[in-house]
Amino acid sequence: MIEYALLFALGFLAATLTGLLVAPAIQKRIVKFTEDRMRATMPLSPQEVRAQKDMARAAYAAENARLSEGVRREREKHTLEMVRSEKLLAQAAAIGTENAELHAQIADMNIEAGDMRSALRREEMKTEQLKSALATADREIRGKVADIETLHSRINHLEADLDTMKIDLATRDTTMENLKSRIGNLKDERDKLREDIKTASQSAKALEVRLSREEGRVRQLETRLTRELAGSADKDNAIERRIAEISRLRDKVKTLTTENKEAVKAVRSTGLARTIAASRLAPRRSDKVAPPPIDIAALEEDVRNQGTALSERLMAAKTGENDAALREEMADLASKMIVLTATREGAGSPVHDLIATIDPALDGDERSLAQRVRGQINRDEA
Repeated sequence: MIEYALLFALGFLAATLTGLLVAPAIQKRIVKFTEDRMRATMPLSPQEVRAQKDMARAAYAAENARLSEGVRREREKHTLEMVRSEKLLAQAAAIGTENAELHAQIADMNIEAGDMRSALRREEMKTEQLKSALATADREIRGKVADIETLHSRINHLEADLDTMKIDLATRDTTMENLKSRIGNLKDERDKLREDIKTASQSAKALEVRLSREEGRVRQLETRLTRELAGSADKDNAIERRIAEISRLRDKVKTLTTENKEAVKAVRSTGLARTIAASRLAPRRSDKVAPPPIDIAALEEDVRNQGTALSERLMAAKTGENDAALREEMADLASKMIVLTATREGAGSPVHDLIATIDPALDGDERSLAQRVRGQINRDEA
């Protein structure tokens, strides 16, 4: 930074020194040119001074003469302008007079034009009135023509109505004659109707007597209906008792089924019976030949028919007199169901083993379900 400042200062000093060296030569040159110009412009002798004075006087005289000539020309021009202005003023006065006259004429013409416009408006109004009057007259004429045509048509209608009225009058005369004859016929019919009314009144009296008899019969039928309703109530009570008996029988059937199941369970739980049956079953199985096949379809049909018949008998049972027979039939149906199940399952069915394990010596006086199944199987095999 200092180097740049030193360089700038050095340059400035060099320029100043150069300017100081060149300044005297320039000043001398300027002084010389100034002296030469002053010598050229200033007179140096009296002759030159007089010559300059004469030249100045001549220039002044020439300028004065030129100005005098200009003033003279301007005065002449002014005079001409004044004359021209007077002429123009005269012409302007004449034109003003003419203008006033023209304005007066224009005013008169405006008045005349207004009068003519008002007259034209009046004529137009009259024309419009005439047109409206003409249109009104035309409408009135058309209306009168229409009225005339209407009157003609009314006259024609009236003539037609008159002819129609004449025809109606003749028709009414004919109708009156017919009515007179009809009135005579109606009188005859009235007499006949009176006789019919008398006959009808007599018939009505007879019908009233018959109606009273029918009412007595209706009362008797109502009494009979009341008795029948009472009897039907008794029958409903009997039906309810029968339904209660059927429910009781169903409960008995359920009880018997439960007892049979408990007996089977008791037999299964007896180990001694199983041991004896096992000892007996071995020789039986060794000596036993494969039983012939049982007809499953026939057995199933027999079971279905027997079940349907048993259901009907249970529904029809009224008292408990046939309970023993129903129980016997239900036990037989149960044995057939067991046989059908064993037959469907085949030789590997556990029913055969279960029946074989039950000792026949354990059966009481009554036939047990196992005994019935054995008998059913033996009968089917035979």
